[in-house]
Amino acid sequence: MAVYQQSNYGIRETGTTTSVPNNDIARYSEDEIVYKLCLTLSPDEFEDKVFFESDAMCGSSGNNFFEISQVQNRLGVVGSILIAGRTRRVTSIMTYKMSWMRTNYFGPMSRLADRFNPERRLIRALQETDCTIS
Repeated sequence: MAVYQQSNYGIRETGTTTSVPNNDIARYSEDEIVYKLCLTLSPDEFEDKVFFESDAMCGSSGNNFFEISQVQNRLGVVGSILIAGRTRRVTSIMTYKMSWMRTNYFGPMSRLADRFNPERRLIRALQETDCTIS
């Protein structure tokens, strides 16, 4: 469930601009364990709970963060979310543009999946060589 009413009450922008090196490992901190954690805690688990696709709320940035102080009156977001068997109260949300999600999650995860899965790496290599085996 996600409903945003055009009102500035109860929402405070808290995001800051950062620069991330343009490589997949930098985005995920260098490890297969982190890759598996990113798979487990994929954006699908948080979509319309604490992650919201909204070009308008991102402005000129690829994503943005907001602190919520009056959830029940301003946003129809979930009041809490279950993560690793524990209930967490939602006090902040992230908005994003789909281009940001592709650049910072979907693309890197696909390439890292190739790296950590030999079968997938072989299939991708065969597809990229454009050779036909008959």
